[in-house]
Amino acid sequence: MKWGLSILALCALLAATAPEGGAAEQGGGDAKLLKMVVLSRHGVRSPTQSSETLESWSRKDWPEWPVKRGELTPRGAKLVTAMWEQEAAFLREAGLLPSKGCPEAGTIAVRADRDQRTRVTGEAVLEGLAPGCGFKPIVNETDHPDPLFHPLEAGYCALDPAVVRKEIPVGAIEGLEQSLSGPIGELAAILGPASPEFCRKHQLPEGCTVADVPTRLTLAKDNRTVHLDGKLGTASSAAEIMLLEYGQWDHPAGWGAVDKGALQRLLPVHSTVFDAVNRAPSVAAGRGSELLLDMANALTGRYADPAVNKAKVVVFVGHDTNIANIGGMLGLHWQLPGYAPDEIPPASALVLTLWLQNDVYQLRARMIGQSLDTLHDPAMKGEVLRQDIEVPWCGPYEDGKNCTLTDFELRVRDVLRPECVRER
Repeated sequence: MKWGLSILALCALLAATAPEGGAAEQGGGDAKLLKMVVLSRHGVRSPTQSSETLESWSRKDWPEWPVKRGELTPRGAKLVTAMWEQEAAFLREAGLLPSKGCPEAGTIAVRADRDQRTRVTGEAVLEGLAPGCGFKPIVNETDHPDPLFHPLEAGYCALDPAVVRKEIPVGAIEGLEQSLSGPIGELAAILGPASPEFCRKHQLPEGCTVADVPTRLTLAKDNRTVHLDGKLGTASSAAEIMLLEYGQWDHPAGWGAVDKGALQRLLPVHSTVFDAVNRAPSVAAGRGSELLLDMANALTGRYADPAVNKAKVVVFVGHDTNIANIGGMLGLHWQLPGYAPDEIPPASALVLTLWLQNDVYQLRARMIGQSLDTLHDPAMKGEVLRQDIEVPWCGPYEDGKNCTLTDFELRVRDVLRPECVRER
C-alpha cells in the first residue's frame, strides 16, 4: 500500500520548537544532556551473498561461517555488547542512566529491524546498556519487509529512474572505476580467477576476474531497488566481506592476504561505491524519509509510541544503508580513525543528542564505532571511537553556536519526501 503525507501534516508534526514535556529546566550556561537517539548498524555477520555467488567470484574455498547466510555471529553480538558497555559508562555520567542497578522500565527503547542480525544486535545493545535487566527490543512482527527500514521495498513509493540516472550518471561511474582502479585490482588479485560460468555469463575469456566486468547501474523490482552491477558493485561487496572476516577471526582475511594495512587500502572501494548510490539525493530521501521522521519525532517527544517518548536513550538498529541514507539527507560526513571517509563499520552508530543550554534546545551529532584493532582482537579490547560531526547547516560546536533544535526541524522538513512517509 502506498502511504502519503502532506506538507501541511509534516509542518504540524514538526511545528513546535521545544520537545513535548521538555520545558526548560535551567538557565545556566552548562549544557545538560536530555536525550540520545541512535541509528546503529548491526554487528559482524556472515556474507549475505549465496554460496553460488561467492563461488562465481573466486575459485578459492571461501571460509565456513558459524551461522547461516547474513546472520549475526556470536562474536558479533559480543562485540556489540562490549561497545555499549562503554557507552553505558558515558550515559551514567551524563545522568541518562542510573549510576548503578537496572534503569527504570522505559528508560531505554530499542527498535530493531526484524532480520536476525538486527534483532540480535538490539538484544546485544541492551545487554551492554542494562545487563541482566530483561529488556527486549521492539520488533515489527507483522510487516515484511519492515517499512521503517525498507520503505521502498514495502511499497510506500518508488524511485524515478530518470532522476536516479541523472544523480549517478555514466560519467561518474566511469570516474569511480578509474579512481578506484588500484584497490579494485588488488581485490581482483586476492580473489583470483572467477569461475568459468561467470566468465561465460559476461562474455569474457576463461580466467577473467570480477574486475573485468563493466559497471552498470540497475534499478529493479518496480524501481524499488537500485545498485551497481559489475566491477564496482562486486568489488565493493568483496571489500566489505574482507572487513567482516577480519572482525570474525584473529587471522588475516582474504585467504591470509588481507591484514590491517591491506584492509585499509581496500575499504575505500566499499565506502566510495556505497556512498555513490545510497547518498544520491533521491535514493536517500526515498529510503530514509520514514526513518528520519521517526528519529526526529523520537528526539522531540512526538513519537507514535509513548514508550519511545518517555525513553532517555532510543536506539534504532538497522543497516549501513539506513545510516548512509540519513547521513546523506542531513549532509553529515565522518571518518572514524583507521577507516575510509564515511565508512560504516559493523555495529557503528550515528548518534543524535538533545541538549539544553541557556534555555535553548540544541542538537549535536556524533559517529561511534570500534577500531579495526578492536574488531580483530580476540579479547575485543580497545576504546570506542567517537567523532563529533560538524553539522553543515548549523554553526560550529564552539562559542555557543551549537545547532538548535529549530535548525534540525527545518532541515528535516526540507529533505523529507512526503510520499515516502506513511500517514500519521
